Formats: sequence, structure tokens, C-alpha cells
Amino acid sequence: MTRRPATSLLLGGGVLVALGGAALAGPVPFANRTTESGITFGHRNGSSGEKFAVELIGAGGAMLDYDNDGDLDIYLIQGGDAEADNDGYRNRLYRNDEGRFVDVSAASHADIPGYGMGCAVADYDNDGDLDIYVTRLGANVLLRNNGAGVFEDVATTAGVDDDGFGVSAAFFDYDRDGLLDLYVVNYVTWSRAIEHTCYSPDGLRDYCSPGEYPSAADRLYRNVGGNRFEDVSASSGVASVARDGLGVVWTDVDNDGWCDIYVANDQMPAFCWINDGEGRFVEDAALRGCAVNENGVAIAGMGVAVQDIDGNGFEDILITNIAMQSHLFLTNANGFFEDRTRQYGLSTWNIQEMGFGVAWVDLDNDGTPELFVANGAVGRNPGAPDLQRPYAQFNQLARKDDAGRYRLVDASTIAALQSNEVSRGVIQGDYDNDGDIDLLITNNGARPQLVRNDSKTDNHWISLSLRDESLHRDALGARVEVVTSDRTFRRTLRPQSGYLGSNDPRVHIGVGKASRIERVIVTWPDGKKQQFGALATNQHHTLRKNG
Repeated sequence: MTRRPATSLLLGGGVLVALGGAALAGPVPFANRTTESGITFGHRNGSSGEKFAVELIGAGGAMLDYDNDGDLDIYLIQGGDAEADNDGYRNRLYRNDEGRFVDVSAASHADIPGYGMGCAVADYDNDGDLDIYVTRLGANVLLRNNGAGVFEDVATTAGVDDDGFGVSAAFFDYDRDGLLDLYVVNYVTWSRAIEHTCYSPDGLRDYCSPGEYPSAADRLYRNVGGNRFEDVSASSGVASVARDGLGVVWTDVDNDGWCDIYVANDQMPAFCWINDGEGRFVEDAALRGCAVNENGVAIAGMGVAVQDIDGNGFEDILITNIAMQSHLFLTNANGFFEDRTRQYGLSTWNIQEMGFGVAWVDLDNDGTPELFVANGAVGRNPGAPDLQRPYAQFNQLARKDDAGRYRLVDASTIAALQSNEVSRGVIQGDYDNDGDIDLLITNNGARPQLVRNDSKTDNHWISLSLRDESLHRDALGARVEVVTSDRTFRRTLRPQSGYLGSNDPRVHIGVGKASRIERVIVTWPDGKKQQFGALATNQHHTLRKNG
């Protein structure tokens, strides 16, 4: 007998009902604060009816503290027009003034023009303030922060102005020399000249599959100091194979102390670049069980989120996928992966929805992360609720039930899920510094959503900044263990994850009912361990490396 799988239906008013298992009920208090907060940005994708492939990939953004005043500002990436001068399409930087955002784009010189896609944020030059790398259709941009809140594009002199179809990017220190290196994912090789006409299943003109375009190799840049990078794409091995990449995240797959790279490729096997510690990477996804799903099928990988969900000390990977297929959840045991999508309840999520941005995020500080997926189609759906907007979809949130399975939350309880947009990125951070994580959802061809978390619980939390004073910056790559009387929570300082974006650079951990932290153990990027004594909950702490 064939068992009919559970599915989900989008009903009027944005209510999502899970068939074959009821969606979790109960209000999740979110408030859309985009308008009230002063954010007026609207993404433009240049759509003109020609259905160019570049139109539906963006947009991304970031939460960052660019002015070092202790609260999170917002940077939003503008799109463009594939057949026009893009000088009028400019990114926007909003400064956080006690929860209200002020547009400082022009004054900061962060309002660069061009057909933008995503960004990565880090202090690449170790001078104590955050810089921004912007991926684009065409030459990418590196915005160096001068410390006074003004940016300068130094991509050309730094050697990172790759002139391709850049999408996701990530800063990380792959050679452990204290300087942040940069991995850039290129999607496909695209030009107006190679575009052609494609059609949807109902016979209307539509966007072509990525397989219609030549693949493009990714780029790896080694930071050599002095505001310069060296292109080591070929010598490191990462340019040896070209596939249609979208999402990227670095993680220490085998816990050997060296950062590895995972890339979600679109309808092609994923990359798992294993760092040999000597400057080279070996593509090992097939051997390690993370190239394809359990059926041997390469998914349409979009966004990537990494966290140790099963608590075994190795970081697991979740990759979002196209509609009518399953997202892919891979648990990691000793550096080798197993497809556990069905066991964790994720196999029927995207019957109609197409996932891009993704975040493991503990919204109620109970110590167990929820899962948020930003959805938006790339192909016409004849059954879409709004036929005038056939690519718009509802976002999804799931909680872990008592059996360890992630179950969808009833969308009627969450305004953020009821917004019918072509969503792309989901960026997480505590922008109002009230101790719970808020969300910034970036939408293609529309305004973003700044979603404030108004949870009121008696759960506790701790927020950590990790500073390596010898480097004058946050210690990206540091691993944290927060120990309470009955649990140990593990996190990695990794702002870049999800899709096209960069998150709060602080480590936020919900610890549930624990009112006291027994100790915090930090493994710094160079492998040294340091233990900190009891820390108060419901506070932000800055932990500094000593020696």
C-alpha cells in the first residue's frame, strides 16, 4: 500500500495547516516594525517581463554594529536592472538610534550602486570596526570602515573585485594566521547574450532553469595583510570544480581545528571542502555523505544553516530546497553525515513552498532552537493564492516537539508568516537589546520585514561578545560551551549563514530555567581553551582572550 505523505495547504488569510499531523498552535508574539522603525527601503529586481535569471536571486542584507555603539544597525542590498544603468539602484545603511533607524547611506558612503545580491560582514583588517563585502552581478565591492562611520570601496586594490555573478560569501580564517580570509560563491556564468525564452508548465513565459547556463567556479581569497588578499582559488583546489552555488557556510566538519567549507549547489551535488591544514582543500562531500540526499539525488540547494542540533559535539547541516522536494537535514557524527530529514519531521515542509533563507534560532530562550525558513518561488505556480504574484509564498516556522521532530507552527498566530512575499534572506539579531532574537526578512522586489520578538517568558539567556585583543577584533570561529547545572549549550561565533546575509556578531544562547551559568569554556580560533567562571544570566558579557 502506498502511504500518502503529509502535505501543507495555504489557505485564505495565510493560515498554514499541516495535513498528516496538526501544526503546532499557540501564539508567537512577533510584531512587524518595518514602517514604525523608519526603514523605507524597497528592493528592486529590474523585472521587465524578459525573465532574466538574475532577477529572482536577491536580495540580502545584514545586522551589524558598524559604529561600535552597542546596538545593531541594518544594511540592505539593492538589486538592479540587467539592461540599464544601475546608478539609481543603491544599497542602504540604517543606523539604530534606540530602536528607530536613521538612513545614513549617503553620509557613510555605503550607498554603492550596482546590481547587488548579498553581503558578508567582518573586521577583515583587524582595526576594530566592521567592514562589508558586497556580492553583485559584476564586480564585487569591499567597503572598508574607517572607524568614523565612513566606508570606502577598496575591492580593486585589495584584489577581491571578482567580476562574476556573486551570491553568498563568508569571512573565515582558514589558515589560522589571525587574518580573515574570504570565500565567494558564484552562481552561474550569465550575460544578456546567452538568455533565451523558457516557459512554465501552464505555457506562460517563465524563468529558465539554472541548468540552461554555464556553471561558474567559486573564489577563495587569502588575507595577506596590509589590506591585500591573494586569489588562491586555483592553488587551494576550490576552483577545480564549477557548480551552480547559492549558499555557503564554514564549519569544522571533523573537529580537527581547521575550518572547512560547505556550499549548497543548485540541482548539483554540494561541495564539502575539507581543509588539510596546509593551504589546500579536498572536495569530499560524496565520501562524507553530504553531497546528495539519502536517495542519491542532488537537491536544489539554496540556504545553509549549521548547528549542533543533536548535541554530540559535531555540527549538523540543514539545506533548503525547491518546492515538491524535501529540505535536507544532515546530522554529523565524527565528520560523516547521515540524512535524517524524515526522522526530524522535515520531509513534507516544502510541498508547495520553496525555501531560501534559513535560521536555527531560539526565539523563546528555552534552549531549543526553532527553525525559520524564508520562502519564495522561482517558477510560476498556477495554483498560487495570488495569481498576480505567482512567485510570492508564505514563510514557515517550526518548533521541536517532545518526540524530537520539528513541527510547523500555525501561521495564523504569526504576522511574519502571513506576509505573502518572495522572501529570500532571514537575518537574526537582537536589534532592541531586550534579550530575545528578532528577525530581518529580505524580500525580492519588495520591502523587507523587521520582525520584533515580543516574547514574554521566564526563560533566561546570555549574550557574548568574544574578543581577541591581539587581533583587535571579534574572534570569528571561536567555539563556546555554556554550562548550567543540568545542560551544556554549544555555539560557534559565525555571523555568516543562511542565504546572502550576515547575522548579529554576538553569540546569543537561551538557557531555559537556569538562572545561573556555572562556567563558560571558549575554544579560541588558534585552538587555545579558556574557562570563565560563573556569569550572570539575562546580560551581555564581553569575554577577552588572555594570552
